[in-house]
Amino acid sequence: MTDHVIADDASTDTDTDDHETTLTIHAPDTSHNDERIAIRLTGLDPGEPVTFTASLAADDGVEWYSELTFRADDDGTVDLTEHAPASGSYDGCEPMGWLWAMDNDADEAYPALGDDPHAAIELWATTDDAVATRTITRTLYDPGITIRPVDRDDLVGTLFEPAGDGPHPAILDLHGSAGRLSTRRAKLLADKGYATLAIDYFGEGDPIPDDHRNVPLEYFDTAREWLSEQPGIDAERVGAFGVSRGAELALLLGARRDWVGAVISYAGSGLAWDTPSGEPAWTDGGEPVPHIVARDTPGETVETGIDDEEIERVATRVENTNGPILLLSGGEDPVWQSRYLCEIAVDRLDRHDFEHPYGHLTYDGVGHYIGTPYQPLSGVGPAEVATATARAGEDSWPRVLEYLEAGLESGDGTADV
Repeated sequence: MTDHVIADDASTDTDTDDHETTLTIHAPDTSHNDERIAIRLTGLDPGEPVTFTASLAADDGVEWYSELTFRADDDGTVDLTEHAPASGSYDGCEPMGWLWAMDNDADEAYPALGDDPHAAIELWATTDDAVATRTITRTLYDPGITIRPVDRDDLVGTLFEPAGDGPHPAILDLHGSAGRLSTRRAKLLADKGYATLAIDYFGEGDPIPDDHRNVPLEYFDTAREWLSEQPGIDAERVGAFGVSRGAELALLLGARRDWVGAVISYAGSGLAWDTPSGEPAWTDGGEPVPHIVARDTPGETVETGIDDEEIERVATRVENTNGPILLLSGGEDPVWQSRYLCEIAVDRLDRHDFEHPYGHLTYDGVGHYIGTPYQPLSGVGPAEVATATARAGEDSWPRVLEYLEAGLESGDGTADV
């Protein structure tokens, strides 16, 4: 048996001798939060078991962690990008599973992160007679991002503005029916160079209703006008980036407002729906936007109980959008049948020979939440759902950025994506 010692931290080095006898964790010192990284363990005996643990302390003090047991290969190495654990927090080879499979003992669904632009993750590798430790830092967003609330009586929201003089292209970040729960997505978009207005359209504040009902689309015209008045922001073309009911809204804004330059719709709908109170969700020009009265499961209702004429009456005229459209959905969405509801929009785009790029990324095994890559996902459901969701986030995020660039940075929304 090889004698092992406690190792100092070691960054990834392609010239490292995999046959060294010191148990060592190889990983980059720092990385961006949407960046996939490689982790290797060296200094093991061939076939030797090793326990690998990753731990992250969230802003609220809750500890998130994953634990995995591996066996070293013939070179005495464990490569997390190539090797599956013998047991632990995930099954199969999942290069970033050590992060997205993290869970906690406080029954929290998602980690509270973002107060600090950096997050430290502690790594341990443990055998019967040795321990190696390492700390890596994930950059959540550029510390130079400026965060400020909207200072107006007729608008509620927070602006996340990238560092630098700009002008920065602009995005409206549209929350779902649960209201504004997190600013993680807005910070990540700002980190990518987009002045992102996380806008509230119901909840607290005089100009918006207490709950989701009769929201005037003119409210978002006001938001766009405010963005255009801010120095360093290019609001000639504004992205509409929404999730759930916010994704339904993003499609409506794209269809009804020529200033929308790109639409990203996460688990949205090509049909407009009413609200739990039975009132219209949206109005335009003082009139309710044509909508369906929902039953228990929106989407399933459409497939089984509403004829084609009614669908045509309430379908969002997405073909009128002045820029690229990307729709994303999960095949096991328990909130509404987003795959089917997105296909209604895609069918319209097909039939009208839509002139801008468009696409529908849909994922088997994924529910209502897709999200951005590389974040703990225990809150989305069972392990198989978390695995599918993690892969969907990793696959879709580069495409989302391509669509935003095509619509907001090329100037005409016709760039290849």
